[in-house]
Amino acid sequence: MPRFDVITIGSATQDVYLMSKDFRFVRDRRSPTGSFEEFAFGSKVELDDLLQEVGGGATNAAVTFQRQGLRTACVCKVGNDAAGDDVIRTLRAYNVDPRFVIRDQNDRTAFSALFLGKDGERTALVYRGASADFTERMVPWKKLRSRWFYVSSLGGNLRFLRRAVRHAHSTGAHVAVNPGKTELGQAGARSVLRQVDVLLLNREEAELFFRVRGSQLLKAITKWRKGTVVVTEGSKGALAVTPTEAWRLRIKPVHALDTTGAGDAFGSGFVAALAKRPDDIQAALELGARNSAGEVQHVGAKKGLITQRLPKDLWLRISKLNV
Repeated sequence: MPRFDVITIGSATQDVYLMSKDFRFVRDRRSPTGSFEEFAFGSKVELDDLLQEVGGGATNAAVTFQRQGLRTACVCKVGNDAAGDDVIRTLRAYNVDPRFVIRDQNDRTAFSALFLGKDGERTALVYRGASADFTERMVPWKKLRSRWFYVSSLGGNLRFLRRAVRHAHSTGAHVAVNPGKTELGQAGARSVLRQVDVLLLNREEAELFFRVRGSQLLKAITKWRKGTVVVTEGSKGALAVTPTEAWRLRIKPVHALDTTGAGDAFGSGFVAALAKRPDDIQAALELGARNSAGEVQHVGAKKGLITQRLPKDLWLRISKLNV
């Protein structure tokens, strides 16, 4: 019998949230996101508050799984520094097993400074640190036994992703992958991701991966017919397509204080539900939505993650689609 229900693999970071009423957000069509965060070079900006948290896809997802009553361990790489100590301490505080956390004696733990806006959106300054050269050769694969593996972005290391998927299948485990753009854009990504049980993407990533736009996305995913594909669409909801059916989730947006980790919260909530009820896509969509909604109503990527008792203060509708 596997030692764990879920093992997460991916990044761990030290996140510092910076908040100030003096932050200025300027709309501009030249920006890929539609707006810029503006600072006068050489100026001093007063902060109203700051918050230090542990983030990263692997640690965020691990906390969701543990809060859902699943025995969870986390595989990530940190530096031999105070921030690395904080990552391990935080995992233990949430009852996530940290035995597979790798310490780099010669590098620092990944770090992000997040400038937080009033609408919950943020700009992040990112230092990859010890996560930048996290490779499959560092992982004690023979010791990893679990019913599920959840792999978040690996910084573009497709070989690492391929090894994780292969290991999951060789041990009879299910595998869910929430890749980053750097993995999706590489030759060979499609062959690897055709082998996963759950593929988690946001709308932008899905259109990039399936090479379609707008209303053609559902048709392209339906033709894929490999595993379950989940596409999150922010405040609009999500789409889930299995080899035999498709479902649409609609939600009423909640007031967001911080959208950092919203995708991690949805994806890990979805997979947590499947780990307990394997064929219930509706329950998986609901848990993903409620977990994400709870997360964005708090600053930091872990405080709002829900427990097994679902909050009821979120309007949602789940409907089956004709495909």
